[in-house]
Amino acid sequence: MIFYSAKTPTDYQEFFFQQVGLQKIEKSEYETLWEHPKNGMVHIYGSMDQIQSGIGCYTIPTNFIVEYQYDAIYLHFGIIYEGITYSLVENKLEALFVPSAFLAIEKESGGINCWRKGQQFKGVEVSIEMNYLKTVLLPFLGVSKHALDFLKENMIYIHLSEEMKSLIVRMEHLIREQRLTKQLQLSICLEFISLILHPMNRSIFGYEEKAVSKYLSLGERKIKLSKEDFQKIILAHDKIKTDASSFVTIYELSKELGISEQKLKVGFKEIYQQTIWDYANSIRMNQAVTLLLETDLTISEISTQIGYQSQAAFITMFKKWCGVTPGQFRVQMHSQDHLK
Repeated sequence: MIFYSAKTPTDYQEFFFQQVGLQKIEKSEYETLWEHPKNGMVHIYGSMDQIQSGIGCYTIPTNFIVEYQYDAIYLHFGIIYEGITYSLVENKLEALFVPSAFLAIEKESGGINCWRKGQQFKGVEVSIEMNYLKTVLLPFLGVSKHALDFLKENMIYIHLSEEMKSLIVRMEHLIREQRLTKQLQLSICLEFISLILHPMNRSIFGYEEKAVSKYLSLGERKIKLSKEDFQKIILAHDKIKTDASSFVTIYELSKELGISEQKLKVGFKEIYQQTIWDYANSIRMNQAVTLLLETDLTISEISTQIGYQSQAAFITMFKKWCGVTPGQFRVQMHSQDHLK
């Protein structure tokens, strides 16, 4: 298992593409092509400190881990056409296929991502650095720097309007045809932000608005979720994020919040595009990595601290998540530190 610690978003990005096996070709000051005849390609325009647009189609050739140690906030939007990601669901490793349009304000403050051999991705994504968005783009549009505060951080919105999707597709075509310029990139982003702010589109992001109610599919059944249901689901997400170690079962969490277990499951997947177990385990595994690297706690103590009642279950889960046991991970990381 290859391990790398990234200090900046650009550092993370470059290491990631190198591990995928892509070779860097700088076409201009603002345009970079990463490609490999077998593994695929990523075509990027712009920079991570302002606006970056990219299209990609690639396969992960080997297992690797990237730890990121930086604070970053971006407005991300795009379309995933193909994506096979491994997620921990009900204590089992499953492959998920989730193609969709998406919009999210992603706030990161350090963590770790595990990439596994065989994952495949195809899509287009635009990233706007939040400080640049608030100090340059929003004032240009004549609105307050707080104009997008109604978007909840780290929530994935997937029901975008057709106008929004068409702008994403236009950006993709311009990159693919090598016709994108800084001016076109900026104009598309400004138009996209204007659509986010348009009153007619507020229902897309209205999980907490008064009129929200929605029918979601559970097998052949339709389940209606009200505004109050969505608020409780958001509360469940925030509760797990704050204290994942106290999360035991979905049933107990649903009873605590006063929502049915089925509504909690299907609503959580709708909003955050992952299962409750997937999210809780990702939080726990990140906590475990930090404790393994920064403390002398035993494996048993770490297992208990992050919420596992069984050390064996923790070891099994950790190995599924990153390919090695917690003990092997600690030894490998300490060995790398001594070699530096």
